Amino acid sequence: MASWITLGLKFLEIGALGFGGGFGMIPLMKSATLSHHWLSPRAFDQAIALGQITPGPVAISAAFIGDRVSGLPGAVIATVAVFLPSLVIMFLLTKGYHRIRHIPGLNLFLGIILAGVTGLILGVTWDLGRDVLHSFAAWALALGVFLLAWRAKIPYWLLILLAGGVGALWLRG
Repeated sequence: MASWITLGLKFLEIGALGFGGGFGMIPLMKSATLSHHWLSPRAFDQAIALGQITPGPVAISAAFIGDRVSGLPGAVIATVAVFLPSLVIMFLLTKGYHRIRHIPGLNLFLGIILAGVTGLILGVTWDLGRDVLHSFAAWALALGVFLLAWRAKIPYWLLILLAGGVGALWLRG
């Protein structure tokens, strides 16, 4: 029971403080997961990868982490807790945004937040890359996928499937 409460409170905190969505949550999830010894660093990277290949937000990695901590109840607790703050905030904003959208400077403020979130996502991407790209082949695959996404405008789901296939064949050593 105590681990369920700790898990729930920690993922509520992650959900409340993970600005920028799932990518903004990754550093918080990593810190909480490793400091509580819920997963090894390698297993955490695998949880994030699993969250990337499933439809939906990166934050679904919380289900994997919760499952590792406490089985199905842990998965449910972590998943509900990580999404609850966003759900409440979005509910409140949808009820009141039409009243505040004309406040002078609000759009500038939101644009500044967006720029900060973009920087946060770049930082998380760099950290994840350093953690999982340990060979020339892995770096080449990552660069190739980046270039295809940027220039060829290939759908992300197809890039994920292609990268997974290439990675399974090329990087299995």
